Amino acid sequence: MRTRKLAGIIAGCLGLIILGLWLMDWHVLLYIVPLVTLLFIGIVWFSSEEIQISAHHQINQSTVFEDSSIVVTLTVKNQGDRLYFVELYDELPDRVIVTKGTNYAVFSLKQNEEITLIYEIFCPLRGLYPIGPLLVRRRDLLGLFYRETSIDDRVDLTVVTPVETIRDIRVKSRVNPYPGIMQTHRAGVGTEFHGVRTYAAGDSYKRINWKNSARWNNLMVNEFESESTTDVILMLDARENQVDGGSLKHNPLEYGIKAAATLASLFLKRRDRVGLIIYGESNGKLIWMYPESGNTQLYKLIKELVQIKPTGIFTIQAAINTAVGHMLPKKSLVVFISSLEGDPTLVAAVETLKALSFDVLIISPSPLDIEHLAHQGDIEYDLALKTLSLQRNIVISQLRGTGVRIVDWDPAEPLALALKEVEQYQIRR
Repeated sequence: MRTRKLAGIIAGCLGLIILGLWLMDWHVLLYIVPLVTLLFIGIVWFSSEEIQISAHHQINQSTVFEDSSIVVTLTVKNQGDRLYFVELYDELPDRVIVTKGTNYAVFSLKQNEEITLIYEIFCPLRGLYPIGPLLVRRRDLLGLFYRETSIDDRVDLTVVTPVETIRDIRVKSRVNPYPGIMQTHRAGVGTEFHGVRTYAAGDSYKRINWKNSARWNNLMVNEFESESTTDVILMLDARENQVDGGSLKHNPLEYGIKAAATLASLFLKRRDRVGLIIYGESNGKLIWMYPESGNTQLYKLIKELVQIKPTGIFTIQAAINTAVGHMLPKKSLVVFISSLEGDPTLVAAVETLKALSFDVLIISPSPLDIEHLAHQGDIEYDLALKTLSLQRNIVISQLRGTGVRIVDWDPAEPLALALKEVEQYQIRR
């Protein structure tokens, strides 16, 4: 490719030709000779040199939490002839920031020479980011031509949302016949004391309650409360209006993702089965993960959450109509995570789930509280906030009127504190 210097030389040659013809003096054309010679040398020299460079990326961590830094090591080797002027630019995503070192450098590389670039990047927002490819630009010594190429060597960096530690919340739903750690208030295999009963053939001698046996003059055994699991479906609102207001990092969608990851970790530690439904795309396509248990399921869920992008205006009612057939296990607990804004089908959708015998818990990162943090001290905004708060309270009251549990979460507070509200609205088993 040609540079501005080459364009200037060509323009100079044309100018001299026009000047010589206008003056009718061929001596003027003699000044073209050095320019043409310079141009010829540049063409011959540049065409004889090819870019033969290899690159290899390394990062000290492949998975980090938000607001963490990683170190990138880029090793470049010249496998061809000597290159006198080489620009190297390691391509990075827009959402990462170089804090130490640089991802751009200019070198002169001898044959088989190897160099190393080391720089540090800061990752403020969750996502799946490629580090690379390496863009290489070579110029000739005269600066007339340059050639660019891309070396497709890259590594993937996963930045995950932080998971809040929650000891436990008393969110209960209908149970499965699988053993777990959720108390069912029924006699069975477990660790919590439930009561005593008369000894029956086959009972373990270790369970005999000798004190009560002596009192009643009959063998009595201890019974324990059975522990089981439940199916939990996290339903996340990823419509494009979930990022309205706030900032790139502080908006209802980002806090919703944090809540989903935290709840998934909590329920999976309880040995529950956890699934995921993400809706929003206008074509009605749902991102769906069938409920499973274990650490592998947690990694899969977090990987899906990391890649979410807000898009579309698909309503919750339409999403439920699509999911009810095969994505929602019968009588499972549905945890709906949304800002509750811009969807007139909310109440009807919740009523549909209740009619189908699903337990429903709504976690709503409050967009008003998020905006309030960004407009503290703004009197005009405070007046608008009061009006918007009334509208939001009306929607929440309508939803609570259907019998569901709702957590109106101020993201400035820990999620664990907001979830304490759930314990006041337990559904009968």
